[in-house]
Amino acid sequence: MFRNFLMVALRNLTKQALFAVFNILGIATGIACCVVVYLLVQHHYSLDAFHENAPTIFTVNHVRQANGQSELWASSPDPLGPMLQKDLPQIKRVVRFDGTSAVVKYGANVFHEFVRLADPDFFRMFSFPLQAGQADPLRDPSGIVLSEAMARKYFGNKAAVGKSLTVLFAGNIRRNFTVTAVAAPFPRTASFSFDLLVNYKAGNAVGWVENDWKRPVQATFIQLAKPTDADEVANALGRYARLHNAINDQSPIQSFYLENITDISLNSHKTRHSLSGGTSPTGLIILAVLAGLVLIMACFNFMNYTLATSTTRFREIGVRKVLGSTRRQLIHQFIGENLMVGGLALVVGLVLANTLFLPTFSRLIDYYQLEFSLEQNWQLVGFLAALIVVIALLSGVYPSLYVSSFNPITILSGRQRLVSRNGLMRTLLGLQFGLAMFTVSSAILMTRNAQFLRRMDIGYVPSDLLVLRVPDERGFNRLRDAAARLAGVTRVAGSQDQIGRSSDQTIILEEGTTKTTADLLRVSADYLSTLGIRINQGRSFLPDSPADAAQAVLVNTALVKAMGWTTAVGRQVRLQDKLYRVVGVVDDFNYRYFFVRIAPCVLRLNTPEQNRVLTLKVQGDEVEAVTERMKAVWQQAIPDVPFDLSRQDDVYTISYDESRRVKDVFTYVALLTLIMSTMGLFALVSLNIARRTKEIGIRKVLGASAISIAGLLNREFLVLIVVAGGIFLTLAYYALSAILDANYAYHIPVTSGVFINTLVGMLLLAMGTIGVLVFRVATAAPVQALRSE
Repeated sequence: MFRNFLMVALRNLTKQALFAVFNILGIATGIACCVVVYLLVQHHYSLDAFHENAPTIFTVNHVRQANGQSELWASSPDPLGPMLQKDLPQIKRVVRFDGTSAVVKYGANVFHEFVRLADPDFFRMFSFPLQAGQADPLRDPSGIVLSEAMARKYFGNKAAVGKSLTVLFAGNIRRNFTVTAVAAPFPRTASFSFDLLVNYKAGNAVGWVENDWKRPVQATFIQLAKPTDADEVANALGRYARLHNAINDQSPIQSFYLENITDISLNSHKTRHSLSGGTSPTGLIILAVLAGLVLIMACFNFMNYTLATSTTRFREIGVRKVLGSTRRQLIHQFIGENLMVGGLALVVGLVLANTLFLPTFSRLIDYYQLEFSLEQNWQLVGFLAALIVVIALLSGVYPSLYVSSFNPITILSGRQRLVSRNGLMRTLLGLQFGLAMFTVSSAILMTRNAQFLRRMDIGYVPSDLLVLRVPDERGFNRLRDAAARLAGVTRVAGSQDQIGRSSDQTIILEEGTTKTTADLLRVSADYLSTLGIRINQGRSFLPDSPADAAQAVLVNTALVKAMGWTTAVGRQVRLQDKLYRVVGVVDDFNYRYFFVRIAPCVLRLNTPEQNRVLTLKVQGDEVEAVTERMKAVWQQAIPDVPFDLSRQDDVYTISYDESRRVKDVFTYVALLTLIMSTMGLFALVSLNIARRTKEIGIRKVLGASAISIAGLLNREFLVLIVVAGGIFLTLAYYALSAILDANYAYHIPVTSGVFINTLVGMLLLAMGTIGVLVFRVATAAPVQALRSE
């Protein structure tokens, strides 16, 4: 019997080869989407779990109040970790992990690098493998550990261990380090790693002061004796928060809390200055839902195809029933056929996932390293097995129940017909087109939003600004004086950090009993005019003014609103234990990513030794020429330091790229849902024509035109699409408004025009699809239709 069922299934597939290919490709596409999303979710939830001590490793984070809301921060004060280890016996190890920019030299190789600093127990706490050198390489304060990539970069194929590197920290502080180990390639599931790692004590060379409660460390890791100690340690953190606030009342915190290392990446989207770069769970959920919908639509198409072609199998079903086949056997036959189709689709889907979908996804979202391997990922094998069963049941249960219920006498007498109106099938088609319209309107909106972000007024014009990072005051002065004389340079200015790229310092600004959290930017007197930042009240800083250097501050409009001021100029405010006078208010300018609203900001004059960033305003057509001229000036002024120049508009690349990725993902999904819904319409119209073959033949004999037949077949489907569009486009309006509001501080308004155009386009697509089938019917001889009955 099994062999008979298999032969019949193969014969039916070859008989309707085109439909079979469509359905196999549709289901394969859904499987490929599900495989990619499964690997993404699996990767996301396995980050940092490879560490042997992961269950007992926690970071000490803190909560602080900012403008009436609680914010989560990944940092903690420098002395906190050692103090916890000293006071709490449940803590086995403590590792502080931070970093700083530096220039690294080996012979003629000189590069800008980001050097990480960690306490000596780093490799005892974490399971980062080493491929060469000492087992405990940070015990030596003058030792440095390189990643495999850095070892190749500086030493090529030669052994790196034992070689010396010179590191030039900020302030022209030089330290020599000996390579004590080289790390093996980091696991794909490591959410954080390092290029160059030195002992935390090297921070003294950078100017870090020991036991400074005002200096935050990016991450403080603690390793507990056992996981169950976490609650007891967390309860003991309250007194350390009070100690911190007593010492550093300008940056008070609400509380400290623990976060397991495997949760760092899961919560990184809502934790400021997080060590890990993770993805919001909301994004994963959206991707999972979209992949599931693509698969469900493919299964619905297969279901409709099975019903549409069941008229050709009436006689087979009748004969089987007459010969003794039970309804259960027929159900098993149809579900078995679906399993076979699912198996073929699985093979095609795995090929698509490995050769097309995963590479495409990696190009769209390039910070994920997803790996497809059935041999090493048994969870994926189990997922695929379950997926095939779900596909077979989802696409086969209803058609098998429906078709197996036919009466054999009615079938063999030629009186069996498909039901005149199948509500479920039309509901499924309506869902398909509704989802397609949802994703198409989403793709259009995300595309327009990406364009909006690129054209948005950010408060200044970054495209004609060049930025140079310099190591010390002397180098800054040399480059500033030389740049001011260069052809093509119209203005020069200095600052401590580059807006949009460097970490801002958060402070508390107070006026009487009113206070707010604000970001502090230290700039030179000509910084605003160089960037073109507009002043709407008062004045800018006066150059060479001791009074402004000691007492003046500028604030942005967001800070004025946060403080509830009507006028700001002349007000006295306190920040960092000193009184300052507000001399001007600047228009809000975007100094972060576009995903967050512009925060309250204070600008102060920097001191000469604080200048580390030189900003040049150049004539628009002179950018490349000025870059080459500055390179020559740099080599004369500070030849030992590698040239470090960038364009200011590069700092917004992350925001632009993120919006592009979102747009591309929605566009690909919209394309897939369009194809699926069109295939579903094709199958259902085919069913409708098969059901009404005799009626169409009689109408043609009586003189009906192709247009009237098209109208007859079009009407119910177009009404169905309009109804589905009314429901799903309304849902899309509210859903997309919520998505844009949640993810973009600034975005385009959601208007009805997008949804009307989507509905019109979908109606035209449906009419074109139906027109193809109508043309076949309209050009066929009526006698063929009547004979088929």
